[in-house]
Amino acid sequence: MKIFEFKIHRSIYESPILIATSACHCLAHVDGEVATARAATKTQCIFTYNWTFSNMPEEKVLQTLEYRAIVITCDQPHERIRDFVLPLFEEASKNIDPELMKNISIPNLNIPGTIVKQRFGTGWVTWANIEWVRKLTQLPIICKGILSPIDAELAIKYGANGITVSNHGGRLIDTAPPAIECLEDVINAVDGRAEVFVDTGIRSGTDVLKALALGARAVLIGRPVLYGLACGEQDGVRRVLDILKRELVYDMACCGLTSIDQINKDILYKH
Repeated sequence: MKIFEFKIHRSIYESPILIATSACHCLAHVDGEVATARAATKTQCIFTYNWTFSNMPEEKVLQTLEYRAIVITCDQPHERIRDFVLPLFEEASKNIDPELMKNISIPNLNIPGTIVKQRFGTGWVTWANIEWVRKLTQLPIICKGILSPIDAELAIKYGANGITVSNHGGRLIDTAPPAIECLEDVINAVDGRAEVFVDTGIRSGTDVLKALALGARAVLIGRPVLYGLACGEQDGVRRVLDILKRELVYDMACCGLTSIDQINKDILYKH
């Protein structure tokens, strides 16, 4: 077995470091989700494509991808972030000198496109929605945004094959617990009936190692991908993924581990 080879829903993948769903990649680079998708393909990495809040045509992004699962965000029943941030963009845009913008090449900065208020409906996801989607598809369904063992139980009850433990980057509700602190309780509640992933706050190989040691099948990264996209387009995203993989190899070696299946809680210290 290769160092990183592992399975998700009967498919074999090369890395337990996945790309999390995130919005509007064109704010980081003009090629947006297309560049991210290409980097994911080159690195054989799973890319969670956010079709609702993408700036790019879906068919263009999916030229290099194929659907393997459906991820449903379960923890965003409002537009709090959009309502707070958009007025700031609107106010700031009034002070931009149009002549200055003509003389500066900033292809990634599209102020008019940024401040347009898009409406995607006022409803929110309920367990009945999960059950309805389950009847429509044979693809695995992953419920994202679960922090509670009770919600994990409900997700499985209504048809989820996977759960992503996440607090939505800490942006939806103040004082929410870190996802990593909720991970073990959710894994214990699921008890092998579904795959469990974790995102939010994964920034280094040691973060990845600790999450896998607690029982996560894989981790998802969001902001670091956007940082790489902003700095170096497709190659920048690949560089971010390569750095995390290399750090994970080093950290595994320090723990005497040579493959993913050897990682367990014995490497962790509790105080």
